[in-house]
Amino acid sequence: MNGLERLLTEAREFGYLGLQPIARQIEHAAGFGDVCEAVLGLAPAGGILAAPAPSASETTPLQCLLDLGAGGGLPGLVLATRSMATPLGIVLLDSSQRRTDWLQAAVDELGLGTVATVLTSRAEEAGRSPLHRHQYQVIVARSFGRPAVTAECAAPFLQSGGTLIVSEPPAGERPAAEDPAGEDLGREPATESATDAAGLGPRYLGPSPELEGRWPAGGLEALGLSPAEEWTARGFRYAVLRAVRPCGDRFPRRNGVPAKRPLW
Repeated sequence: MNGLERLLTEAREFGYLGLQPIARQIEHAAGFGDVCEAVLGLAPAGGILAAPAPSASETTPLQCLLDLGAGGGLPGLVLATRSMATPLGIVLLDSSQRRTDWLQAAVDELGLGTVATVLTSRAEEAGRSPLHRHQYQVIVARSFGRPAVTAECAAPFLQSGGTLIVSEPPAGERPAAEDPAGEDLGREPATESATDAAGLGPRYLGPSPELEGRWPAGGLEALGLSPAEEWTARGFRYAVLRAVRPCGDRFPRRNGVPAKRPLW
């Protein structure tokens, strides 16, 4: 068991991750990287954050990718490990001081300090900060919340033209709960086609009535986001949305409001 697997096993014991096998959860996290590379048009060998970006100081990583609700370190720690060869940074955002203390210790132990930054904040608050609003090229969300909550909390972080990648449940299923443990999102694919895709590279499947039901175009348009499109990688499903324009000043709403009064 390597250091990353040991730390993620510890996170699962603390309740920060679901009960699925750690190897499977790492594979699911790696699928985010595969999709990210494909969406950004990067060669797999280049690392998920090898695209050109504005210059930054030599000591501060660029805030290029945000893991929304980083919790137990997935997919953020896997993506950070995959990005060690680049000068671009990943921000691991979570509202729980307990979880971010653990994340910081994990970043330090894995030697990822030049790549990953841990941020303790509610997404609604960080999304209004000039330090983070419209500052990110990519956002990943493994199990942050329902689609309406994820979209509203993610959109304010995205640059115009930026990309949101969200884990989707197995085809034809709705997750019983979408929480930081990600119980339903990390399961073995339920359909034959998804199982057949396991181990293959990312594939673009496009829009679908199922995605439209979870990610209605009207609600997304209000946030400046494009309709959701499906990608698969390693037997898992991902919804990909793009920021066609900056999110309006109305969003995000006050702490807790996106979950209490979702847009759809």
